[in-house]
Amino acid sequence: MSAPPRGGYAAWVSWLEAFRRGEDPSTAGLGPVRGGFGSYVEARLLERLSAAFAERVRQWQTALGDRIVAQPPDGPVAAAAILQDAVVRLEPLVRLADSPLVPRTLGVSMHDMLHTVRDGARAALDEAWRRGLEDQHAPGMPAQRRVDPARLAAARTLPGAVTGAVPAPRPGFRRN
Repeated sequence: MSAPPRGGYAAWVSWLEAFRRGEDPSTAGLGPVRGGFGSYVEARLLERLSAAFAERVRQWQTALGDRIVAQPPDGPVAAAAILQDAVVRLEPLVRLADSPLVPRTLGVSMHDMLHTVRDGARAALDEAWRRGLEDQHAPGMPAQRRVDPARLAAARTLPGAVTGAVPAPRPGFRRN
């Protein structure tokens, strides 16, 4: 049996496994996901692509939620700095959404998800520093804030949290 063509399904699957684990491998050698794979294989690849992307978004949200819980921002400047640092870590996902290898409609869906996630992170950070302000000014509250399990879970589940994969375009629907 011969090796799969360069940039074929096997190359994409290998790339997606690394991407899902949090690595940022080069896309050099990958072919575009449009035509050429056959409708069934292309649909399966698009499903894997959107699932890997959603997993990376979930990992990002979990890391940010853990950061907020570990050290809540003490004001809007600190919240903005945390958000700016977190958004930089979204760059590999933005690059994938912008890639000419990805069908345009899927790239647009990925960008929509990233906008929703950024907005949710902004809201979560705003909420965290406002809660801290309320706790500091509440009479009779101890200086050390207690960790409320419900708040901990809420901080780890940011508004706009990813619960599934990016919807893949219908098989047979031509993009680009």
